[in-house]
This record gives sequence, structure tokens and C-alpha cells, in this order.
Amino acid sequence: MSKPLILCLTAWLVLAACGPAPTEPSATIATETAKAETVVDQHNSQNSLDWAGTYRGLLPCADCEGIDTLLTLNMDNSYLLSTTYLGKEGGAIQQQGKFEWDAKGSAIQLLSQQDAPAWYKVGENQLFQLDMSGQLITGDLADHYKLTKQAQQADLKLTGVRWKLTELMGQALPATEPDMTPYLEFGADNRVSGFAGCNQFTGAYEAEGLRLSFKPMATTQKACLNGSVEDQFLSIIQGIDNYSLNDSGLAFYKARTAAMARFIAVQP
Repeated sequence: MSKPLILCLTAWLVLAACGPAPTEPSATIATETAKAETVVDQHNSQNSLDWAGTYRGLLPCADCEGIDTLLTLNMDNSYLLSTTYLGKEGGAIQQQGKFEWDAKGSAIQLLSQQDAPAWYKVGENQLFQLDMSGQLITGDLADHYKLTKQAQQADLKLTGVRWKLTELMGQALPATEPDMTPYLEFGADNRVSGFAGCNQFTGAYEAEGLRLSFKPMATTQKACLNGSVEDQFLSIIQGIDNYSLNDSGLAFYKARTAAMARFIAVQP
């Protein structure tokens, strides 16, 4: 073999050895998957949700009737926390300070909190209180460690609207013709009145925080062909002791049970 030919072959082999190795399909797929996961990880509660606002809930309490909790989160990472221990002496306990997001942007920690839970997982219009170590609370009462984002304060009023019953003990009310659906109206003078499905009623109520109770009602004495809904409705509202009010409507509860009655706001 001639010397020039040997030199050409040698140069070709050197260039081939130094060139990029062919990419395996599996390596390409893994790389693209990693890129996709990186993009997904950039979207979290901190940068994807409208989290600023006021949240409220009635949290479980070991030695009281419940903790009426009101937590406001501001865009400057400041917070205002108000807690009222129902059934105990003393009013609301006010605390304020700064909060921080965790590395994943999914939970916040209220700074300056020492002897109380300070971690909350941030969800769509909800906060989930975590335990002292920042872990999700489990067990039978897990669903009760939740705060719900409230509507604008102007909309959060019992008074000034008619509350039409939509659900009773978990069952939706059937439409009737003419409309015989129960409703109630709260007055600013702590008086309540309404329609129970056959008879009109009136009475007094007491509301403080998330606590709500009704005094015995006076009703008209009209004879009813079917008074089952009316009897159940009046019995239930006499037994409730707390409520929730948000942009979804009004709900009545007894302690920490499921909603006993639900209402929507309609014009009188």
C-alpha cells in the first residue's frame, strides 16, 4: 500500500474517533422527559394560583367547641391571623407577621408561630392546615383542618338577601310549581323571618363569628297537604350551631357534621 494512501486512511480514522457518538433513542426520550418535567415543576401554588385573600374555617379543638380561624394572606407575604376558641372565655386572639413559601412553592409557613401549627398547604381557594412538622394531617378529622377562601367582604353578609333552600340533609330539593321552596331572611336587628314550605315563620337569631343559633320560631297555622319538608326544615334550623358563608352560598352545620342545609342568595 502506498504511503499517501496509508496517511489518508489514518487521518480518516482519527476524525471518526473524535466525532460525536450517535445518540441512542432512549437517551433522547429521557432528555425530553426531563425537560418536560422541569417545565411542569415551574407551575406551583405560589405562581399559578390567586392565593392572596382571606380564608376562614372552624378547626377541631381538643378542649373546646372549635377554633374559629380567620387567616389573611397579603401579596407582600404578610399575614393576619385571628383565632377564637369557642366555648371559652376571652375574645379573638390576633397575630400578624410574615410568611415564607417552601422550596416547592406549595406550602407556606407563618413566621413567629411557636406553640401553634404554622404550616399550610395552599390549594385552589383553600388552605389545609398541616401538623407541627409540616405534614398533612390524617385520621377521621383530617377533612376539618381546612380554611376556605372568602368572597369580598361586601358579599359576606347574612343580611340584605333572601336565602333560598337548595339542599336538606344532603338531598337536593325538587322544583315545585308554584315555587314552594323554603327560604329565610336575616334582619340587622337580629330577627329572622321566612317561608318554611307552607307556613311563614319569624323569630330571633344570634350570630358571632361562625357561630349561629336560632330562638324558637313562631309560625302561621295554615293547614298543609304535605308538611314533611317544612317540619324537617324548621327542626333542622333550630338545631344548628355554626355556619359557613362564601361565594358558593350559605350552609348550616351542627358541630363538625356534614352540611345540614344549603342555601343560595336570591333577590327578595
